Amino acid sequence: MKKLNGYPNWFFWLLIFTSVLTLATGVLMIPGALEFKLQWEVDWRLSGEQRLPMVMLHVLSGWLLLMILGALWQVHLRAGWRQRKNHLSGITLALCLCVLAVTGIGLYYLGSELGQTISSVTHSGTGILFGLIIGWHIWHGGQIRMDKRRKQSVRLNSLQPGLVAKTDAA
Repeated sequence: MKKLNGYPNWFFWLLIFTSVLTLATGVLMIPGALEFKLQWEVDWRLSGEQRLPMVMLHVLSGWLLLMILGALWQVHLRAGWRQRKNHLSGITLALCLCVLAVTGIGLYYLGSELGQTISSVTHSGTGILFGLIIGWHIWHGGQIRMDKRRKQSVRLNSLQPGLVAKTDAA
């Protein structure tokens, strides 16, 4: 079954893998952010040796996710915009990725402690929201495809008796 029209089948799985990798590495870094940015006591966080590779993997997968969004813009987003199917969650996903990109840059380049904290909290919250919404978007898109197939099947079944009747009359 084709998951994204206009793209090779592997593209959908690349999107899923990249989204899950980015979300998982981000979630693993949240306890450290809570401790360092908000001064909260946490029971567990990544060690210093684990944190740098995790940050690198998170940044690389995040940039790959942004490149995938660029590729999705060409066909999937434009078609979805015209058809207005799964519209709200698609727009929200695109906006979440934009917020994540801006706050991710802010995490590296903002000099003030307050700016860093705001960027960190916004980035973490938006990342979790992105994970929830992309799950909904994929599930709802599957429902839309199933409804479309059902309607096509009903339409074909309603046409077939008429075709049989014409051949019997001849």
